Amino acid sequence: MTFLGIQCNDDKTFTTAQMDENKNVVSISNFWKEGLLWFIDHLNPTVVAVNFSKWFNSVQIKNTYEVINKLIDIFEFEEAQDKVNKVEGIVVKTDVELFFNQIVRKELFPINTGEGIEQRIYNLPKAGIIIKPEMFSKNRQGLQKEVLAIATSYSAYSVYYGHFTIEKRDTEKLFIPVYSFVPKDKRIVSER
Repeated sequence: MTFLGIQCNDDKTFTTAQMDENKNVVSISNFWKEGLLWFIDHLNPTVVAVNFSKWFNSVQIKNTYEVINKLIDIFEFEEAQDKVNKVEGIVVKTDVELFFNQIVRKELFPINTGEGIEQRIYNLPKAGIIIKPEMFSKNRQGLQKEVLAIATSYSAYSVYYGHFTIEKRDTEKLFIPVYSFVPKDKRIVSER
């Protein structure tokens, strides 16, 4: 099983994170639109989540809708509704900032600051998400996109396993993972 998270960036690129059934991040990639479509076609993910943050600009909102429409039209995914009847071949919208607000019990620093990125990276393992540090970029902009993509892939994982809540924002239904702490000794590291 493969769970894919897509972060639509303001430079018209897409950052993806691929997660397995043990919450291990398998890959992090950056694509232009054509490369993303090729990647999805060859990956054949179980569930795809697309980040739809409140702070997105008009380019990111347009690209988010475009990716969702391509998943539905080309790859025959179904957009999840209020109730998830099937768990494979669906696409969901999420806002990972709402997920991070559950983990971090104090004020969440903005994602575009070094402290904000560090705060999010530090808290990913608390949800059982395993990522090798060498997978991360060395620059702040890359890290920001990757952290959001990882949390978005966790949203796809959570929808598959039924650990989510639905938040409504205007006309959008956002599937937000429910945070539950995973102790260190219970975190499963896949052999890769």
